[in-house]
Amino acid sequence: NRATKLPGARTALEKTAGIAADRTLPTFRRESLVEWFESRGPRVDPEAATAGVVLFPDTDTNYSHPALGKAAVEVLEAANIRVAIPDLGPTGRAAYSTGMLEAAAERGEALLEDLEPYLERGWSVLFVEPSDAAMVVDEYRSLLADDRVDALAANAFGVCEYLDRNRLDEELSFDRTETEAAQLTFHGHCHQKARGADHHAVGVLRRAGYAVDPVDSGCCGMAGSFGYEAEHYDLSKAIGSLLRDRLEERRTRGFEPDRAETGERDGTTVVAPGTSCRTQIGDFEGYDRPVHPVELLARGLETE
Repeated sequence: NRATKLPGARTALEKTAGIAADRTLPTFRRESLVEWFESRGPRVDPEAATAGVVLFPDTDTNYSHPALGKAAVEVLEAANIRVAIPDLGPTGRAAYSTGMLEAAAERGEALLEDLEPYLERGWSVLFVEPSDAAMVVDEYRSLLADDRVDALAANAFGVCEYLDRNRLDEELSFDRTETEAAQLTFHGHCHQKARGADHHAVGVLRRAGYAVDPVDSGCCGMAGSFGYEAEHYDLSKAIGSLLRDRLEERRTRGFEPDRAETGERDGTTVVAPGTSCRTQIGDFEGYDRPVHPVELLARGLETE
């Protein structure tokens, strides 16, 4: 973190590694999500739990935004789900996206090996990051000749997708004072849209009491590491400007009447499940980094 803030460091990084100097870089936390969970441990009695899940520690969540994983654990455990966060390697999504198929296949085989004991116990695998969920559900089918792929794909879900499919959120209590005060613009992730899974988060948030209005938009333009690359930075920002125009329209016109019944709705709080999307929108002038849906669910939970 300190090295990237030294004078001239970002210029040097662009020249040597091709990472755009104007792009906001991730900040690495002192304690990873896996380390936090190892010291904390699960809080649900195995005998009383209704189900067990592995929460996948993707690179961004594990090292840069562990608060997302902590929020997911809080929500899942409130729903009486037993959670495990083993120290797993990446899904291979980054390698796959850049055409390094052999490396991606090796990562996939290693992950299948690590997750097999959990799948044999009937546990599901949940993802905070939509790109990784799409990787194991879709890309592994064409990338790996392994019978375990189907078992993993059938039991892999985004966190909000898992909550919605099982209506687990209906068993939770949310602070209406907290939720009704927030009017949200939801930007879906491209991989979730392709899987037809982007509606799950919207449904869960609405049932929790949030006023949510999805924005009709295409790709944010970040596209994983694409938006970090200096040679693609201008194109990434140009594509992103189309989304920014839509968000500005939302600010101007407010919420659709059927989306919210009372109060002023400026739509300035943006919710996005994808790491790339949150990075791109957070770099827009006048916008904060969007929140992940699971953060809002954890924030709105009623506590004793």
